[in-house]
Amino acid sequence: MRITTGFGLVRTSAWAGILGLMLLLIGLPARASGELPSPEGRVILTITGNIQHTNRGSDARFDLAMLEQLPQQEFTTDTPWTDGEHHFRGVALSGLLEHVGAEGKTVRLVALNDYHHDIDMQLVKRTPFLLVTHLDGQTMKIRDKGPIWLMLPLSDNNRYNTKRFHEMLVWQLKSLDIQ
Repeated sequence: MRITTGFGLVRTSAWAGILGLMLLLIGLPARASGELPSPEGRVILTITGNIQHTNRGSDARFDLAMLEQLPQQEFTTDTPWTDGEHHFRGVALSGLLEHVGAEGKTVRLVALNDYHHDIDMQLVKRTPFLLVTHLDGQTMKIRDKGPIWLMLPLSDNNRYNTKRFHEMLVWQLKSLDIQ
């Protein structure tokens, strides 16, 4: 499996402090603890529930540009829903949940058609789920299972290429609810 990370994920408070100091030193605006920047474009993902960092009431809303500013990962894989191998790029689900300070036992993924699936948070932490925003280098559109599709490197690990995991790979994803 080949997963490429843009800048790596900040996983400890020490690294978060160093990153904050670096941003301050290079002149990026500081934000109050718990506050995320507001989306400027069309919101494509809303995170609700037990989260610490928000930007609209108790929700965290993201447009495509905000998701693209987070560390990106990518892989190439076959899927049961597409022909041949395709290149997927996006944000690690575990990294995004860490970014919003999610604390809970499950994350409920909800699609535009209200299909939903609950995933245990411990499984999220140890599985390379990717919130895909780009398929073969192109921004995903609703007609192509976008704007966000939860994906795994199915070709690289037979453990993920099963009915159990296929049911978790929600396309046309619109929201995450941390319970």
